[in-house]
Amino acid sequence: MKRNIILSISLLVSCLVMAQGPIKLTGKKAKQDTQVSVDNYKVSQVDQKTLVSMDFILDSLKVKSARYRAFTPVLRTKDGSQKQRLKSLLVTGRVQDILFERDGIDPLYVDNYQSVRREKNEAQRVSYTDVVDMAPWHQGAEVWLECDLCGCGDTLKSEQAFLGPLLPEAATIDIKPNYVDVVPAPSKKVRNLHGTAYITFVVDRWEMKPDYMDNRRELRKITDTLDVMNADPNISIQKIKIHGWASPESPYSHNEMLATNRAKSLTDYVRQTYNLPASVFAPAEATPENWIGLREAVEQMSTATLPHRAEILRIIDDNSIKPDPKEQKIKRLYPAEYKYLLKNIYPGLRRSDYEITFEYREFTLEEAKEIYKTKPYQLSLRELWDVAQTYPRGSAEYNKVMQTALNVYPESTEAAINLANIALRQEDTLKAETLLEHAGDSAEAENARAILYIQQKRYDDAEAALRRAEAKGMDISANMQILESLKK
Repeated sequence: MKRNIILSISLLVSCLVMAQGPIKLTGKKAKQDTQVSVDNYKVSQVDQKTLVSMDFILDSLKVKSARYRAFTPVLRTKDGSQKQRLKSLLVTGRVQDILFERDGIDPLYVDNYQSVRREKNEAQRVSYTDVVDMAPWHQGAEVWLECDLCGCGDTLKSEQAFLGPLLPEAATIDIKPNYVDVVPAPSKKVRNLHGTAYITFVVDRWEMKPDYMDNRRELRKITDTLDVMNADPNISIQKIKIHGWASPESPYSHNEMLATNRAKSLTDYVRQTYNLPASVFAPAEATPENWIGLREAVEQMSTATLPHRAEILRIIDDNSIKPDPKEQKIKRLYPAEYKYLLKNIYPGLRRSDYEITFEYREFTLEEAKEIYKTKPYQLSLRELWDVAQTYPRGSAEYNKVMQTALNVYPESTEAAINLANIALRQEDTLKAETLLEHAGDSAEAENARAILYIQQKRYDDAEAALRRAEAKGMDISANMQILESLKK
């Protein structure tokens, strides 16, 4: 079952703005002798840069010898939320020009300025250009000229004169990609919990003694888990399996008998402790000698502790030697190290692994919405999907449920595809690309990749992905039509 979602994508195109004639700047506070004109106002975008250029006509501007006038183009959005100052043009009188050379430029302008001396009572034109990194908000923004007519550096006293648009609104091609989410199939919520308990038995005995040594603490690893499960009405225990391991010392046949009976003894203890159906308890299993655990322990030890570590590993790995001769060989060749292993490693090899298989019950939609708030891991992927559908698509709540679905089921390709589609709707290509690396090769995954490639302007890759989706039975006509229009 699939669902198609619609979204518009805006495509930025290169633009150019040019003034049609001179712009005369006369603010409310401006006097006749402080008027300037701007000619050849032009804005363009080249190589990810925004260029602003113009000519300042200073014919009507008068500047006293010891003063200056400052003109600073300011880029800003119409709502004023974004603003960027460009290079300032400082027009100085003769004395002020000398003072700037001697004492430095006014701190307000020192970082980015162009300075010119006003030629007294003469026609004067100054060419101005500044370049800044292109930003998305430049589209549709405006250029204002901040005119410091008092030469005091106080922007509050400055005139603000409108120059013109920075760049027109981005040209938009109305594109409605065909997003295809994956509706998960209903499924059983069967889980397996694994653990290890180090139960101590009397030497050569297998009777379960709960109060012997640290057994009470080790048994609680199993019983605490079962207590929690029994107390939760949403959980039903399906199977309990115990596997016993013995260490390699003593004859193999003896260890086999001990390990098997000890696993049975622990299984019987759990059976007698809980009122569970007999079918829940799997037959006890055992491994007579835990050579796997011994090898792991030896491999992690240093040669300072075990000088013949490499030689002992080779003996352990030699499958041509049977267990009893293998142990005797280590004991004979490296007695000191064998003694160390016997004392420090062998006790940990005698363990009881337990596996508890349980299942969460199915929930109604209303129940699932409540369970989601505190125990979302009890919900199936389909139940999480159904909860998400109770919120407006694209809302924060909807997106959060879909993210939770992937958190609970990190290996799910369905959850990865659906979350990738959310990222694509938000034009978050980095997140979408990461998710789609683990989304498999289904038609829905290929369709999502095609939309990703369209957003990245990788049109050949997009077409290839759409063809793969088509080969798996998906109707790709809508997205292919979009792709063909973009490639023209």
